[in-house]
Amino acid sequence: MRRLKKIAWVSVVVLYFPLIFSFISIGKDKVVCGVISSSICDSVENRFITPGEIRTLVLEKYPGILGRKVKEINTEEMEVFFEKHPAVNNCEVYFTYGGSLHVDVTQREPLVRVFDANESFYLDMNGQKMPVFRNYSAHILVAAGYIGRLKETDGLMRISKMIYEDQFWKAQIEQVYVNEQGELILVPRVGDHLIEFGGLERMEEKFRNLRALYNQGWDAREWNLYKKVNLKYKGQVVCTKG
Repeated sequence: MRRLKKIAWVSVVVLYFPLIFSFISIGKDKVVCGVISSSICDSVENRFITPGEIRTLVLEKYPGILGRKVKEINTEEMEVFFEKHPAVNNCEVYFTYGGSLHVDVTQREPLVRVFDANESFYLDMNGQKMPVFRNYSAHILVAAGYIGRLKETDGLMRISKMIYEDQFWKAQIEQVYVNEQGELILVPRVGDHLIEFGGLERMEEKFRNLRALYNQGWDAREWNLYKKVNLKYKGQVVCTKG
C-alpha cells in the first residue's frame, strides 16, 4: 500500500508541472505590457540619468509599447539600446508576471572631472571618457591645467585613484593642477596652502609624508599659516609661510 501511494504521488508531481507550465505559456501569449518600472541600482550619489528619464526613453524609442503583447517585445534589444547611453554601465530589462516591464540601470562611476584647454569631461573608473551632463554635476576630484604634459599617459588616473581609495585624501584633496612643466600641484579643502607634489614618482612616500605633517607636524592653528608645502624632494617636506 505504501508503495502504491508513493507511485501515485510521483505520478501527480510528474503530471502537475507540465500542466502548470502549459497554462503559464498559454497565459503569457495573451499578456500585454501595461506598466514600465525603472530603477537606478547603483549609489544614490550620482544622478546622471533618472528613473523618469529612463521611462521617457523607452516610450520615445518604442512608441506603442504599452498595450503590446509581451512576447512581441525584445528585451535584449532594449538592453543594448540603454547600454549605449553615455551614463549607463549596465542595463537589465525583464518582465514580471502580469506584464510589468522592468528596466534596471547601473550608472558609470566617474573618478575625476577634467578641464583640459576648452574641453571638460569625466574619466570613469576604467579611464574612459564620459561627457558632462546638463542636469547634474558629480561632486568629485577636479583636474585642470596642462593635462597633456604629464609624463605618464595614465598618470592622472593613478593619482586620482590613490586619492579616491583613501577616505582621508578623498575628503581633503579637491583639485589636481598640472603646471607647464608637467608637475602636480594639489589643492586641499582645508587650509590656505598649496601642495607642490612634483612628478608621479614616489607617490606613496609623498602622501605618507604629507599625512605625517597633517597628523603630527602641525596643530590645528597652523593649517592656515603656511602657503606652500613642497613634497618634491626625497626625504623632505618643506613648508613655506605666507
